[in-house]
Amino acid sequence: MASHARKPAIATKPSCGVLLFRLSRASGEGLGGALAAVDMRAPEFAILHHLYAEGPLSQQELGRALRIHASNLVAMIDQLESDGLLIRRRDPSDRRRYLLELTDDGVRRLADAERAAQGAEADMLAPLTPAERERLRSYLAKLTRNSCGG
Repeated sequence: MASHARKPAIATKPSCGVLLFRLSRASGEGLGGALAAVDMRAPEFAILHHLYAEGPLSQQELGRALRIHASNLVAMIDQLESDGLLIRRRDPSDRRRYLLELTDDGVRRLADAERAAQGAEADMLAPLTPAERERLRSYLAKLTRNSCGG
């Protein structure tokens, strides 16, 4: 039996949110596969990359910037520290907290992971010209600064 109720109007073009969701999933699969080849996962790569870019940070600052829940972040940091990729040092300005920073091994592993990630990114961005890629990167960086801080 057909319903005679009027259906709400829904856009036939997907919203930016839907497109970003789909692209995030596809990007995560590609990045995950590339990073698995260097024995790393995407959240670990994000942690190492952010620490490299921003310098020593507290666990709270890192979690806020990467949108990783504190309970999940602790386990990842413990593992990265155990692997010798980062260290915790007392913050000289506040002895109650620790700062996280990369070790030399962490920088080397990050470089390996970055090379692997670049291959996956090149595949995903293949339909774009170099100028379009740079515009996209610029837009994504702007949105990230607004949504994630820094």
